[in-house]
Amino acid sequence: MVARLVPLVILVASGFYLTQAAQLPLGTVAKPGAGFYPVAVAVFACVVALVTGARAFLSPQAAQAKASSGATDPARRRRVAGAVGALAAFCLTLPWIGYPIAAFGFVSVVLWGLGGRWQAALLTGALGSAGSYYLFAVLLGVPLPRWPW
Repeated sequence: MVARLVPLVILVASGFYLTQAAQLPLGTVAKPGAGFYPVAVAVFACVVALVTGARAFLSPQAAQAKASSGATDPARRRRVAGAVGALAAFCLTLPWIGYPIAAFGFVSVVLWGLGGRWQAALLTGALGSAGSYYLFAVLLGVPLPRWPW
């Protein structure tokens, strides 16, 4: 039941989000507007919700088997708590150390905490931080905190 209900709730929420995001100016290809990223996120969420919902309705046995196998164990709880703690640290340190360093630390810590090798976590953190900064600050012109100096 939950495997069918959650995608429907997400589809309704992302559909509402899409209607709100579509009211923002999209801009042009050369200079995207304020609505570009929210519309892209909303479309992505709608597609994911549709695919997940279709899978849940077309294969109820598989959806039920996946839902029943998700027993919570202490290791999962620690990983979730670690990710929430890293997100809180990201939000608290962002104004003082800037977006590039905070994003690097957040991505690296979360990937390492989820079981990744530290070399891969650091590389992904560096590439993710640089790529997201370039996308938002340079291409889209979103003002992001750089650093205190």
